[in-house]
Amino acid sequence: MKTTFPLHGISIQFSVDDVQAAERLAAQWRPFLAQPLADAPPIRVTLSVEETAPGPPDMPQISAGPDVSYFREGPRLTALFPGWGRFDVQLDDDRIHGRIARAAVAVYGVFEDMILIALAPLLRRRGYFAVHAFAAARDGRALLILGDTGAGKTTTGVSLLARGAQLIANDTPLLRPGPGGEPGLYAYPGLISAYPDSIARFPELAQLLDEGQRMNGSDKISFAAESVWPEVWAWRARPAALVFPVIAPGLERSRLQPMRAFDALQQLISQSIEDWDAATIPAQLRALRQLVDAAPAWRLHLAPDIPRLPDLLLPLVD
Repeated sequence: MKTTFPLHGISIQFSVDDVQAAERLAAQWRPFLAQPLADAPPIRVTLSVEETAPGPPDMPQISAGPDVSYFREGPRLTALFPGWGRFDVQLDDDRIHGRIARAAVAVYGVFEDMILIALAPLLRRRGYFAVHAFAAARDGRALLILGDTGAGKTTTGVSLLARGAQLIANDTPLLRPGPGGEPGLYAYPGLISAYPDSIARFPELAQLLDEGQRMNGSDKISFAAESVWPEVWAWRARPAALVFPVIAPGLERSRLQPMRAFDALQQLISQSIEDWDAATIPAQLRALRQLVDAAPAWRLHLAPDIPRLPDLLLPLVD
């Protein structure tokens, strides 16, 4: 099965040999069919589903981590996800071959994360840099909600969508530096996933408690934002504010505290920079510096008053 999805002037051409994997891919990328196809050479991604995860390549290891390790020899790069899969990336030819264990197709988040991690080096070479954040926009101005897993990014972001904000990305917007020091944020596809107690806070999501998709390995419920808010996607916006949430036990009302741009930049660097990819680091650092210069940063001390969050946060983008 072959399908091509547009991504901001880049065509991502997928070839998939498994029905379940193709369905997962379509559920994630379907909204982006609304964008025009590009004339530039595509990024070609071949996905093969195997019964067991492949082993490492016969190349030098350049980076090791608990979830992904990298191997490289010249323009050949491999991202190895122990127990889940292996993606071989040809950096000079915009080609990816992913070999995925069948179990990974059914596990929450793994399938989508592996594809993004494999695409990221090629997107960086085309000037797009992934940022780990929930990004929502109003009137072309974006608010980024940044932080580690469990910090409250998704609940905070969904509260903005419920108040009429548009979605740029649920987990990884793309940052692109602009002329004159003004960067842009660009949409990246993905389902929204949240725990049932978060879903229950929003009346428009109530049916998901019974009907929502639960992937193996997670209690989270996954859903397409456009199935709830049909015109929810925004393809591009200018960054207006950076918000770093932290859950504050005992606090009754959420509050904002200004952050230094230097502290925001440090957190962005630690979450975004791949130190093995030296060729793209200078451009990515410039893009992140543009981001913190363009968008004031705030620490959000989160209380249980979720319905009030849009009143606190949306003025930051007005």
